[in-house]
Amino acid sequence: MKRMDEQKRVRTEAVSKAYREYLEWAKSLLTLAATCSIKQSPEQEPELRNVFRLQILYSDREALRFEYLLRNCTSEITKCRSLSDINKRLLKDWRSLDEDGITTGNSNYVTVSQGIAELEGKTDSRALDKPFQALTQNPQYQKARAAFAKRIEELNKALG
Repeated sequence: MKRMDEQKRVRTEAVSKAYREYLEWAKSLLTLAATCSIKQSPEQEPELRNVFRLQILYSDREALRFEYLLRNCTSEITKCRSLSDINKRLLKDWRSLDEDGITTGNSNYVTVSQGIAELEGKTDSRALDKPFQALTQNPQYQKARAAFAKRIEELNKALG
């Protein structure tokens, strides 16, 4: 029994470390993307700030949901074998029971959710096609995105 508890603890730490690192990388990439986009299209700064702020809020919501599941559904999280498995649980398989639980116990989650609701649908995405196309051609962003993809691959291997 003690051996199983130790294995579960080690697995929980590994999954937690991998997902937290993934979120840090994702936020760093979003921050870089925002900086590059605004530099390349300063006339669209307000719209770009809103779009990237929304993406950061989505990331914050994922982080809060992950921490909630880690505390309340540990065995479910430890069964995840990839970052995609975790994201699926946090997004597609997020239940109303989960939402009720986290909303009741986490005022920060409520604030993040309100921020998302305020920003969703308020930007004309077609108006940002040009800045986003320019972003994909930015060498600094390309390099960071490639490094992120490589790190995701490594984290998935560690989880598998």
